[in-house]
Amino acid sequence: MLALTTLVVASGMAYTLWWPPVVRHHGYYWIVPGDVWGTIRAAHWIAWGSPAYVYSSNAGLVTLPGFNALLAPFVALASHLNLSEVAPGLPGPVKPSAWLLIGPIDLACAALPLFGADALLRLLGTARWRRRILTFGVAAAVWPTLVIWGHGEDVLALGFAIYALTMLLSRRLGAAGWLLGAALAMQLYAVALIPLFAFVAGRRKAPALLARMAVLPGFLFIAVVVPNPHATWHALFSQPNFPKIDHPTPWVLLAPHLGHGTVAAGPGRIIGLVLAVCVGALVLRYRTDPRRIVWLAAGALALRCVFESVMDPYYVMPIVVMALLAVSGGSLMRSAVVVLGGAGLTDLTYFRPEMWLYWAEMTSVIVAMLVAAWPCTRAGAPLDQEVSGPGSTVAAPDTPMPPVPIPA
Repeated sequence: MLALTTLVVASGMAYTLWWPPVVRHHGYYWIVPGDVWGTIRAAHWIAWGSPAYVYSSNAGLVTLPGFNALLAPFVALASHLNLSEVAPGLPGPVKPSAWLLIGPIDLACAALPLFGADALLRLLGTARWRRRILTFGVAAAVWPTLVIWGHGEDVLALGFAIYALTMLLSRRLGAAGWLLGAALAMQLYAVALIPLFAFVAGRRKAPALLARMAVLPGFLFIAVVVPNPHATWHALFSQPNFPKIDHPTPWVLLAPHLGHGTVAAGPGRIIGLVLAVCVGALVLRYRTDPRRIVWLAAGALALRCVFESVMDPYYVMPIVVMALLAVSGGSLMRSAVVVLGGAGLTDLTYFRPEMWLYWAEMTSVIVAMLVAAWPCTRAGAPLDQEVSGPGSTVAAPDTPMPPVPIPA
């Protein structure tokens, strides 16, 4: 995984620095992801001890500032070294030297989902050759989110969520709660996994898991809402987005208009969260079946894309990665469908067809991937017996699920 992470960082930096002069024959600029400068601006406010301004300084932040807090020491170092930056929404240097420091750090965020995916696949008993192929697919899925868009927080949130799921399946509920909280601190789309984790833990264990999960995001929320409640509430609960810049879906017709060309993404996401609770309830049938739990996690994350009012291309990255992990025990044909579907879905989000056609194509590909990734039985034996060992039984909702043995 270390070599694969190095490949992501090296290829990403090579693309941003060398693609213009080598391919486009214009060596006067770099291809630096534009969204990263808003992240850097918010990190500056945290480094300056002024978290009240992260939502009211034109940084474009609509999630908790966990990633910005991690980035704060590095942006402070960039300022100390007098490295040039680009202010969000304003013209700036075409070769901002701060990217030479911040870029590798942002791209190195790929390490967390890569190592997490390998750990989860080992827990599921996936063969080594298939683990290598699937983790390479994970690297390919997170690459555009980091290199083209500069959203390390989305990738870190996915990595923490995968590790949290690994701990949940191992019945290490304390670690699962802390890791899921870390995922929420990075990016709020991880909230779709909370019902699934709670139902797997059961009524007796869920309160402690949820309490641990709430510590880190709760601390960050209090740190920003107390000094600036209006801007914080607007950013985190209205979730403004730009339908004229990004790609609208039919749900934008129901989204409240916030002014200045923005709409609220919150109402559509509420529908997704309600359905995520239903998906979480389904886990009661498969609490001793790790592969189907992973599949349900993929389904919960997919709801965000299906009910999103305005789509950004990198929104599909979590569902692509989780579908790859869910199909780890399937046939080669099913795996090929998921791999090709993930590649097609990632590419599809960069085109701008008519709104209904875009949503229908995206939803159809997501459904096809989930159908192909559904774990099937082998040789007439349920998959939970194959993974957990002979004689496995489905536990009652409050019966602790035995730890899943990790194959040697």
